Amino acid sequence: MAESTAIPSTPSKNASGTASSDALLHLLKRFCLTLRATGETFFLADQIRKRLESFLSGEEDQSGAPIRALKRTLRGCGEIMLDGETAYAVLRPGVGLKEIVCIPPAAEEIESVDRGAYLLVRDTFVQGHEEASKRGLIVDFSPFFRDFPKVNEPSDMGDGVAFLSRRLSAQLQQDPTVFRRRFLDFLRDRQLGGLPILVGSHVDTPEQLLKAIGTVRAVLDEIEADAPYNELLDVLRSNGLEAGWGNSAKSIAANLSLLAQVMNSSGPSRLETLLERLPLIQSVLMVSPHGWFAQEGVLGKPDTGGQVTYVLDQARAMEHYLRAQFLDCGLDIAPTVLILTRLIPSAEGTSCGTRREKVFGAQNVWIVRAPFRDSSGEVLPDWISRFQVWPYLEQFAEDSKAAVAEELMGTPDLIIGNYSDGNLVAHRLAEDWGCTHGACVHALEKTKYLFSDLHWQDMESDYNFSIHFTADLLGYNSADFIVSSSYREVGGSATEMGMIESYELFSMPGLYRVQSGFDPRLARHNIVPPGASEEHFFPNHAQDRRVPAIKKSLVKRYLSAEPGEGSIGRLDNPKLPPIFTMARMDRIKNIPGLVEAYGRSETLCQQANLLIVSSVNDPSQSQDHEEIAEIQRTLELIETYNLWGSVRWVAARLDKVETGEIYRVVADRRGVFAQPALMETFGLTVVEAMACGLPVVVTCYGGPAEIVITGESGIVQDPNDHLRFAAALEAIVGDDVVWQKYAANGIQRVHDAFSWGSHARKFLRIANVHAYWNHVDVMNRQALDRYIHTLYHTVYRPRARALVEAS
Repeated sequence: MAESTAIPSTPSKNASGTASSDALLHLLKRFCLTLRATGETFFLADQIRKRLESFLSGEEDQSGAPIRALKRTLRGCGEIMLDGETAYAVLRPGVGLKEIVCIPPAAEEIESVDRGAYLLVRDTFVQGHEEASKRGLIVDFSPFFRDFPKVNEPSDMGDGVAFLSRRLSAQLQQDPTVFRRRFLDFLRDRQLGGLPILVGSHVDTPEQLLKAIGTVRAVLDEIEADAPYNELLDVLRSNGLEAGWGNSAKSIAANLSLLAQVMNSSGPSRLETLLERLPLIQSVLMVSPHGWFAQEGVLGKPDTGGQVTYVLDQARAMEHYLRAQFLDCGLDIAPTVLILTRLIPSAEGTSCGTRREKVFGAQNVWIVRAPFRDSSGEVLPDWISRFQVWPYLEQFAEDSKAAVAEELMGTPDLIIGNYSDGNLVAHRLAEDWGCTHGACVHALEKTKYLFSDLHWQDMESDYNFSIHFTADLLGYNSADFIVSSSYREVGGSATEMGMIESYELFSMPGLYRVQSGFDPRLARHNIVPPGASEEHFFPNHAQDRRVPAIKKSLVKRYLSAEPGEGSIGRLDNPKLPPIFTMARMDRIKNIPGLVEAYGRSETLCQQANLLIVSSVNDPSQSQDHEEIAEIQRTLELIETYNLWGSVRWVAARLDKVETGEIYRVVADRRGVFAQPALMETFGLTVVEAMACGLPVVVTCYGGPAEIVITGESGIVQDPNDHLRFAAALEAIVGDDVVWQKYAANGIQRVHDAFSWGSHARKFLRIANVHAYWNHVDVMNRQALDRYIHTLYHTVYRPRARALVEAS
């Protein structure tokens, strides 16, 4: 089970006084004894960090080599378990890496432990040794990705497409004949709308293609650079080339020159640039089943928030980019983008009961809805929590095929799944249709709920994590590539695991043990940040773009002394700067935590009001147990700190126009936007607030910590530390110079880093590279698909069906 070994990074004792492995081991044993004295047996990263700080505070030599070695060894440690007198620790020697060790009381060296043995010990805590030692299901995806490119440097994690391009271009040096043949076949196979593009079917050899390129370029050199494509069609086709290389003599010549370079001396950047320019995608299907998906009147409803905004803006950006690309490529065709979601007959005044809906601000983007059906085929009329949708997704995928095929008159070129349920559906559709599948993460629930894997059975009645986590393993491992919004989703930080990394090694006692779930170092992971709509989210000083009537209405409804309809809380001094937050009443959004931070700060209570905009503020108006609990907790804290004269809590679902203006109204009053989530995948509201000129204080857990450059465009702080979070708010509200600095820098930060145009360009470049990667078929995809089928039919489907039977 265990092999005795010294940690390679542990230094040896020398004349300069560097810590020896003996000194480190001694400290580790003492620290573990300190943990044991608490009476607890299992410690997670945050607990370990706090216990270590307390332990080291009692040491005499704070700067000694042994202390530094202990800090370095436990930096990023994800778990420590105490099994009697033996301690087990999941160390993190680097981002995306894990090393499991155990420390027996009499050991002379730290012992390494393999993953299977560690998971056995882990399950013993829940099941007992006799039950845990029985053979069970082991989930291990590592063999199927053994030959998939991996990144080595932490800074390269999330830039997977660059590594794929290197692998693909290296094939030219390894075997030029094979590379050229494959690339020619790829170009000849391309069609859009059933029509051939790029290279004609009668070009049989790479030599023919290169000769055609040379002939056409020679002709193009002799004509005007701006000669349009339609005047060059005969020249191209007579040499075996089809449309798609450009819209003028100049652009066609440039792209054919790049093609010749790729065929003769392919480099990663050249290959990636060429693939990006090729018009390979005409139709895109985006899948987002859960929640209330519509353009108006849904934000803030249960399970309905940033993802809806993200998908709608992404869809518009995709269509805009593809339309421009076709124009640049000389193609007289139009792209189509469909958003597939759930039809909810009991639509509560929204358009969620409409089967087909055109998306505003786009020419050919449509929302297409299909219903959930029960086992007898009856349509389910009401909204269903994202934790309860699993039994209906298989039939939903089947029912959706006809609706999508009718809209597209065929099948999509690219499917984009959103969240766990959307990617499970996308997996089934992509497999049936042979499409490229890009998976957008948005959130992984495992990181939101402590011990949601180890104690899953205690939470199953509310969250169905056994089905949810299985769906994650299926949907994301089957995808061709995975898109995250921030680095922390993939690799976390030097001291914290990322969401994807947290799925690499875990167990669900009595169900299965995951020895390799998601490897964050695989070149499947790509970071593509979303943007903020420039139409709606612009600086508050752009007065000519603002609508005075909307501003006046929002001020009256939200910042007047007396509460209006749907609001609670009087404002004794309504002119004070607002501390503003806007989120659903989910536990993870941590609105009660912000109320407590505000209530505990006498300075904040005197200098600022607290403005909360959420979907609901009356527990009797909700049917979601988590939402009800959060509302009640928030009300209790308002009462505890007697905040009724300085808090305004509004139950509202704002459209984009109102959302942008409420940020600007708060900025007009020198307020601050607070984002106190316990974990936030990205934090689109943070980007929106900054774009409107509103300084921000944001959580250190997740994407907001990457959006905000602390001390420049806002402040990043731990929302669990109420005093520090309040102090960060105080530092901005109480200093106009700081406020002005953060406001200006925030606007610039959004302009530089968060654009929907660049998002669409990068996303589609990744899809094009993967289209070629799949054509080359480097990895054993068939074996992976069969493994996924086995998990689906033996774990997911039976548990999903049992969920219906139990209800």
